[in-house]
Amino acid sequence: MNELSHLKGKTVLVTGANGFIGSHLVDGLLALDCVVHCLVRSSSNLRWLSSPKVQIHFVDLADTNFKIPDLQNLKYIFHCAGLTKAKSRKEYFDINSTVCSNLYEQCLKFKDNIEGIVHLSSLAAVGPGQGGGLMDEAAPLNPITHYGKSKKAGEEVALKYSASLPIKIIRPPVVYGPREENLFNFFKLVKKGWGLQIGKAPKKLSLVYVADLVRAMLQVCGSFESQGKIYFVTDGNTYSWQEIAKSAADKMNVSVKALRLPESILSPIAIFFELLAMFSSKPALFDRQRMIDIKQSCWTASSENFIREYSFSPEFDLEAGLSHTLDWYVQQKWL
Repeated sequence: MNELSHLKGKTVLVTGANGFIGSHLVDGLLALDCVVHCLVRSSSNLRWLSSPKVQIHFVDLADTNFKIPDLQNLKYIFHCAGLTKAKSRKEYFDINSTVCSNLYEQCLKFKDNIEGIVHLSSLAAVGPGQGGGLMDEAAPLNPITHYGKSKKAGEEVALKYSASLPIKIIRPPVVYGPREENLFNFFKLVKKGWGLQIGKAPKKLSLVYVADLVRAMLQVCGSFESQGKIYFVTDGNTYSWQEIAKSAADKMNVSVKALRLPESILSPIAIFFELLAMFSSKPALFDRQRMIDIKQSCWTASSENFIREYSFSPEFDLEAGLSHTLDWYVQQKWL
């Protein structure tokens, strides 16, 4: 891991460390003997942060008065905290945008020591592709949901502060792997013999296995010759949901039948889940914002720029990534 030698033994700070991507990132940092400080809420589930080497700081990032720890040797910051589901537009923007302003403003006092900051964004900040083509970093930003618009706003904050701080922005597409809970619901259906298909038109998407995304995040923070750079990171391929279902079914040794749902049924289903969520503190499992995403025919991006500039080569294609992921689900008795 020579390309990661810049991180060896360094003091790092991770927001969103208890989440799916953040927890895998922490594992990668610990493997590099980093001194890892994690910002998490006091109510957070810390099941993936069990290592005694991890230093936990309980902070509510939604509180505009939150403070990051005064770490004199702080060298790298990975901002992974964010909401992918929320009850309102305001909630999305409070966490995915406003928090960024507060965080990076505080980072200014460490700017003489900080060697790199990685801001985790999303393909949703750009929006869906048009005509089946791959989006690249030059594509105009046209997010279509509250989530996407809030991630775009977060990027704008990061770019503003990149004039003073060594910030790089990573935009992944759909990320999958052990510990992931959203795409997991799709695999549960496959396990039962159903391959979900929404609408008649084929839908294409890009993917990246979580270990490849983490390696990209670790690698990008070591080179800041040009500040404010934005990169897509994918596994280099595009897939249909039918291909993903078939690959998962082959791995689980089950046969699948197409479960076709017309797009017209999505709205009443979404409203039903939103009504249920009114009686819960948690956002709806499926809502009209997510419905907008699902209806799109193309969520694909090109990572050629990142691969070229960093000599990066994804280690996991769909077959290998699914094998590790599904094995983990079985071992954990999720499947």
